[in-house]
Amino acid sequence: MRSPRFSLRFCAPALFLAAVFSLAACQMPFGKRDAAPPAPATPAMTQGPCVVLALPASGPYAPISGKIGRGTTLARQELAADGIKIRLETVNTEAPDWLAKLSALPPACAVVGGPLQARNYAQARSAGTVDQRAFFTFLPSLEQGDEGARAWRFFPSPQDQIDALIAFATDGLNIRTYGAFYPSDAYGARMTGMLEQSLAGRNMLLYKAAYDPADVSSWSTAVAPLINATQAEGSGTPVPQTAFEALFLPDSWKSMDMLTTSLLYNGEDRLVLLGTTLWEQSLSGKMVPNAEKYALAVFPGAWNAARAPRALQAPGNDFWVALGYDFTRFAVNLGLNSRLTTPEITARAGRAAQMIRGMAPVKWDGAGVAHQQLFIFQASPTGMAPLNLEQFQQTRAAVLQRAALRMQGLPAVDAEGNPLVPGLPPAAGQTPGMAPPQSGTVQPGTTPAALPLSSTPQPSYKLRLPTRR
Repeated sequence: MRSPRFSLRFCAPALFLAAVFSLAACQMPFGKRDAAPPAPATPAMTQGPCVVLALPASGPYAPISGKIGRGTTLARQELAADGIKIRLETVNTEAPDWLAKLSALPPACAVVGGPLQARNYAQARSAGTVDQRAFFTFLPSLEQGDEGARAWRFFPSPQDQIDALIAFATDGLNIRTYGAFYPSDAYGARMTGMLEQSLAGRNMLLYKAAYDPADVSSWSTAVAPLINATQAEGSGTPVPQTAFEALFLPDSWKSMDMLTTSLLYNGEDRLVLLGTTLWEQSLSGKMVPNAEKYALAVFPGAWNAARAPRALQAPGNDFWVALGYDFTRFAVNLGLNSRLTTPEITARAGRAAQMIRGMAPVKWDGAGVAHQQLFIFQASPTGMAPLNLEQFQQTRAAVLQRAALRMQGLPAVDAEGNPLVPGLPPAAGQTPGMAPPQSGTVQPGTTPAALPLSSTPQPSYKLRLPTRR
């Protein structure tokens, strides 16, 4: 089963906003007027700033709501220690009358975190509820034209992922040539289209090819035009003529083994492999067999436990806990007692962004669109690990040297199986002391030992057969 993906397509019916005004008759009595009794204190006045969470209390997303709530509790405890008491209101978006319950809250409960599902946002949008309170949704994107105008986003977007990958490969590693090998489904096509558009803005082209996700046996053939491998005379080893250095793979991690094997079948093991946050779902807290195969594979993420504040460093905390923690602190710092104009809310969001400490940093531009500067991770034997850029660069340099030896028909290890290239990890399935494998073509469906997949970006290089001296 493929990893679940958010679907954000919903209708945009015409909105009808009913404004109800009540006028109180004012009579001016003659003579001295008694002093009016003091107004009774409202719950918002006695319980501090009001924060609303609109989340499902049942159904498949309930466990996520529980984690968000755990983060909220941690933030409340931290703020209480600083003398800030919070009024927290939760609305169950699975209840049929959730919008009515939300509308019944006092205007001072002006900041809403959520909803978590696109259908609930569509309901609030259609009812005009998003125009009554400041919604900071936990959605990757909103209806066209809504973000920063009717609601805001407090969640990483697909564009944030693309921006993080380009910043890593181009700005950080001077890679300016890209390819994409993507599944022919809606998600793969959409993510590849976003990458292509972003690269076009930098005057860079994208080489691309699609594959049928249901027919694994066809993948090595589908990727062949991208690699354009040749064979030297008298040799059975494919020599890739790849025109790019980084390859975008918008698929789930479970497909990586066969994707990398398809590349190796065509002789390509030098590319920096760029994934999406789909990989995090399979790698977080999991063991990764033959992790050295993926030394050059990276992907973005919004949660880095190594950088988390002390309150979030307990085992079991993750992105969703950090989301609840950050939103609570952020909402309090917004200081809203009513729904202000959208420019005023956007300006306040920009100032309140300093309270975001559990997730990757978020900024709101002048149009109210959120931009999250995601972290970069790579696969490790114990799951996922924050990228060590210097080590990554060294590994990639070693991978390129090994590939040059291989394409000249020379071994990359000595007679005992020890790597000849400094800094190069053993090939997948190889340990020091084992005899070097025989060169030749890699058959689809097998795990090649002689051609381990690596992944470490560095300045650009020419992907051509080296000159033998």
